[in-house]
Amino acid sequence: MKLKKYIMVLSLLFVVLMFASCTQTAYTQSNNIIEPGEVKNEIGKAQIIVVDARSKEDYDKGHIKGAIHLEPSELSTTRPVLGKLRSKEDIEKVLSSKGVSNESILFVYDNNGGVNASRVWWTLKGFGHEQIKVINKGEKGLLEEKIEVSLEVPTLAKTTYVAADFNDGMIVELEEMKIITSDENSQVRIIDVRSTAEYDEGAIPKAILYPHTKNLYTDGAFKSGKNIYLSYNDFGLDKDDPIILYCKTSFRATQTAVLLEEAGFTNVKVYDGAWEEWSKDMPQEKKEEKQVTTTQDAS
Repeated sequence: MKLKKYIMVLSLLFVVLMFASCTQTAYTQSNNIIEPGEVKNEIGKAQIIVVDARSKEDYDKGHIKGAIHLEPSELSTTRPVLGKLRSKEDIEKVLSSKGVSNESILFVYDNNGGVNASRVWWTLKGFGHEQIKVINKGEKGLLEEKIEVSLEVPTLAKTTYVAADFNDGMIVELEEMKIITSDENSQVRIIDVRSTAEYDEGAIPKAILYPHTKNLYTDGAFKSGKNIYLSYNDFGLDKDDPIILYCKTSFRATQTAVLLEEAGFTNVKVYDGAWEEWSKDMPQEKKEEKQVTTTQDAS
């Protein structure tokens, strides 16, 4: 009986250890994601700026001490299409007014699963700002590290920010989407990261459903690069496949973009106009018409 009990304990320990290894969430030496504990060690150093990408209302209730406020709506349009990138000149004005320089090292957080922070990351990365990372677990992770919160709004000296032209390798526009969706031989994989309900109401032809929420563990942390790769590979995506992501305004799509890049996918673009633009007068598939594969039950 003692031997049997001992074997059972060892088996249970093995399962626990295996589970822990499968849910490892830490991103170390990442180009695009930083852990809250690392942020804690970097705050106060030269050129470091923590960016709060939550709503202005949330920021005003309390934010990481010294953090500036920059939500993605400040970097995007409201018309003629909601959520599209603003011009390079507009981006330069916004960043200059916030005290961000070309030398600034930016760590961005939010409270909605990396959606806002990733949109800021994608926008600035596309305009040539390489020194920017999304904080894993966002506000929750920073609070868990007991990093000081403040109501004080920092005043950084204005700069003269100079942006590059947006990187064509990161973005797709409407005309290219028209060509891709009308080409029966196209090898491009279009991924819709919206909810199942949104997808069922209508989607871009040939789009595959994979909600952005499935990129997170239950504690709100990003899934590991390994788990992200396995999840997307399960329904046929290889690392060198051309992939286009979209949602309603391609904010959620950028969260998937940063994680696919971390998982080793090499040809990922975001359709910036997204469903807001496409749904105005372009062909769409509804639930009863869809013949494409969905991933609602994928892990």
